[in-house]
Amino acid sequence: MADTETFDVTVIGTGPGGYVAAIRAAQLGLKTAVVEKDAVPGGTCLLRGCIPTKALLHAAENMDQTKHAATFGLKVAPAELDIPALHKYKDRVVQANTKGVEFLFKKNGVRWFQGLGKVAGPGRVQVTPAGGGAPATLSTKNILLGMGSVIRDLPFAKPDGKKILNSDHALTLQEIPKSLIVLGSGAVGVEFASVYASFGAKV
Repeated sequence: MADTETFDVTVIGTGPGGYVAAIRAAQLGLKTAVVEKDAVPGGTCLLRGCIPTKALLHAAENMDQTKHAATFGLKVAPAELDIPALHKYKDRVVQANTKGVEFLFKKNGVRWFQGLGKVAGPGRVQVTPAGGGAPATLSTKNILLGMGSVIRDLPFAKPDGKKILNSDHALTLQEIPKSLIVLGSGAVGVEFASVYASFGAKV
């Protein structure tokens, strides 16, 4: 990363807001850069939210269908959950989508810088490499912030990944809990409640 390189617009964050804006800016003829702290683009939605949970929901829906197959005149052996295979399927779905975003960046001439982005002043974005090393500065005429969301912990109940889970933990559980209380009934809460109920947990 050269400190002297100048962009028309630099987008911090490559979630659905950030990557779509960056691609459109490039299509309109602007020299565009994106900065992303994760190893691959896509943001919370693609890596830890909407996309992996939809993959789990799809698997859960198929499992539920087999439970009620007799209703449709079908004889199907009871489905068994293969958790390692489930996570491989989910990860393949996520990977396919991240590769798609990378392809669109390349196709439209969007420069992608991997590292933690920070507004360092008017027309300046500092990029600190995730693996360490000296920060570099991008000069830019415009800065667009698309940093998305992060998990918020309860101050009195810090998640440990065992008894108290956050949504990241819920995406990677290696066994289905016997019972589960979901705090929050937004999209994330409802999806995980549905998935784990289908997989046999008392929710």
